[in-house]
Amino acid sequence: MYYGQLPKIALVGGVTLALASCQPRGTITRTVPKVELRERTVDYRNLTVPEEGGIRFTKFTEENEDVVGPYIRSTEGVITWYTPGMIAVSPNGEKVAYVAERDSKRNIFIKNTGGGRTTIQRTFRNNVLDMSYSPDGEYIVFTEEQNNDYNILQIRANQGAAIQQISATSYRESSPVYSHDGELIFYTQGETVSSINDYRYYIWSVNRSTALKTQYSEGFNPSLSKGGNDVIAVCRNNRETGRGEIYTINLLTGQETLILSDPEVGYSSPSLSPDGKTLAIVGTTIATENRKENLDIYTVGIDGTNVTQLTFHPGHDVSPIWDPTGKELYFLAQRGNTDGSRDVWKMTIN
Repeated sequence: MYYGQLPKIALVGGVTLALASCQPRGTITRTVPKVELRERTVDYRNLTVPEEGGIRFTKFTEENEDVVGPYIRSTEGVITWYTPGMIAVSPNGEKVAYVAERDSKRNIFIKNTGGGRTTIQRTFRNNVLDMSYSPDGEYIVFTEEQNNDYNILQIRANQGAAIQQISATSYRESSPVYSHDGELIFYTQGETVSSINDYRYYIWSVNRSTALKTQYSEGFNPSLSKGGNDVIAVCRNNRETGRGEIYTINLLTGQETLILSDPEVGYSSPSLSPDGKTLAIVGTTIATENRKENLDIYTVGIDGTNVTQLTFHPGHDVSPIWDPTGKELYFLAQRGNTDGSRDVWKMTIN
């Protein structure tokens, strides 16, 4: 999410960039009187909190797996975070991919959902940021940053070391996802609009066979349902408030529909359920005198109804992704430990 100009640090597409010129918009939460005058600590030790009753939470990774979460900054009621998904679930639900840091390098690791402690390091790069499985489970597409350059690459999910470069431009590309038939890769491209001296984010696709690229609409974090390619969900920042809003775009008609907007809460990271009827999203929880503002996971119907907050833990809960059954959500959480480190968790949805 994205704001104006900074001379030394920029967060583009939610990614930290040194010596750049623009910053993602943080989601601005309500300032609570006198809250900012004292330190508000977060107790990460609880696995759940009372407001989460009725949801079964299961920890999927362990602290020694060195899971990496998104950049999150919270300053005086403003939260800025990296919004693309940092977890991917294989189409058959048997594997979960996530980013972990080993030897000061961030790469994709894969773990079976059926049990066991074995993890497989799938990439051997320097700074992988996000990823997604292909519909047939044979490939993983991901974003990597190198020397302040953000590009999209593809690797086989299960074997082989060959890397295919999907994008190689001066623009900053991120958050790649496959179309339902696997023919296209949708992604976010950030670019400067010289006429208004601003940085904007657009949804693009590239055809895997022909390399033909197509621009669709303004937005970031594209998500497609598993049942078809006609509708995608995206996030946009409100030009006046800076808060994230969720839209759907019909790729056949061009119709854009505002699904979710709130004057005090910002939303991002839409993840369409397998049946295309529900979105899992990340939203801000407003600060109180006893609690810092933080990020939680919500669901909303594709028609904008039935907004439901699922997590209430004072740690950040981000990067929701559905399993193939639509009954479980995997996500990154700061809970169940003393230092706020992140792990992959899953919750069972009734």
